[in-house]
Amino acid sequence: MTQNKKVTAIEIYDLLLNEFKIKQQIGSIEITLGGISAKYNGKDAIGDLLQEWLKEWLLQKNLYFRTPANTQAFPDFLLSESNTSDFLELKTFNADASPAFDIANFDSYCTSLLTIPERIDADYLILSYRMIDSSLSIDNIWLKKVWELTSPSGQDPIKLQVKRNQIYNLRPCTWYSSRLQYQPFENKKDFLEAIAQTHDLYPQCDQYKKDWLSTVSAKYLKNAGANI
Repeated sequence: MTQNKKVTAIEIYDLLLNEFKIKQQIGSIEITLGGISAKYNGKDAIGDLLQEWLKEWLLQKNLYFRTPANTQAFPDFLLSESNTSDFLELKTFNADASPAFDIANFDSYCTSLLTIPERIDADYLILSYRMIDSSLSIDNIWLKKVWELTSPSGQDPIKLQVKRNQIYNLRPCTWYSSRLQYQPFENKKDFLEAIAQTHDLYPQCDQYKKDWLSTVSAKYLKNAGANI
């Protein structure tokens, strides 16, 4: 039995971009039921379908990966036996619009960093796509860290989805634009400090206001053996 090869996120990115040449591939999506097939021309399901496609691509390449038992849990893929490292998340968005995906639920993310601060080192594989007349293509591909996807915003220390003064999700900036008003964070420390500053602005964050950043930093040093 062939043993699956261990690879890093950057190796997966390189294989997709340079060997598979994903930006040159054309595909389509269809459903078959009772012998009747119909092509899909929408956009709502493409993220989930591309995640299933990536699983199959990894399997056919005999590349090692695991997925959480709960398919809604972080991360989408684990690239080693470790439960605290080698995290890979897949994000997708329509190339004809700005990125609108959720990076993470804000409360869940803040809570998770208290126990698994290594989550901040997760890799994000991002695909922008186009769907035209049932023809699917990948416009671009990136591999980023969370702080490279996020930035301050006009009203908050970090870009968020907020409704009625309630934070729901962390949101990406348009990191690839040359006309950004607010640039992505330069490092994980700046990213975490922006989250800590956000805690002081919203009542829902009372549980995090005391020692959240110092607790995450100390836990990261203990687990990863390095300072944030």
